[in-house]
Amino acid sequence: MIAKKVLLVGGFGVGKTSLIKRFVTNVFSTDYISTIGVRVSTKTILLEKTEIKLLIWDIEGTNGTNKIPKAYFLGASAILYVFDVSRESTYKNIEEKIAAVLQLSGQKKLTVVGNKKDLLTTAELQLVKDTIPIPVDFITSAKEDGNVNEVFNLLASIALKQ
Repeated sequence: MIAKKVLLVGGFGVGKTSLIKRFVTNVFSTDYISTIGVRVSTKTILLEKTEIKLLIWDIEGTNGTNKIPKAYFLGASAILYVFDVSRESTYKNIEEKIAAVLQLSGQKKLTVVGNKKDLLTTAELQLVKDTIPIPVDFITSAKEDGNVNEVFNLLASIALKQ
């Protein structure tokens, strides 16, 4: 078995913890509990005939003024940047936010996910997609379990190549 560290970063309340909880335990809760510091969850999956233990670091939300401690990125094989499709403040200036994470982490790229698609109509979601100036890898819903496994399988695949 191979162990790989992956990080979830993004603003406050974008659903990082909910995505992890849905992936690890297949549960969704409407209770909001802010992550302080970092919380680590694990799940073992089989990908490409390889058993991978994902060490999933749930990093506390940022608001633009606080920075993620550089030490959190040590040993990370993949990073997921999460934003909330229903809150413009979480994807406004997304290019700058992602550039800051890449600089801090030393990684060359990361995976970008818009979460909470269940809160928007199809037309509203299309407007958000048209607004965002960078490629978004997945639009997810932790509540409805939309694309959650696909996101973590992609992270595991990226991590395997590291």
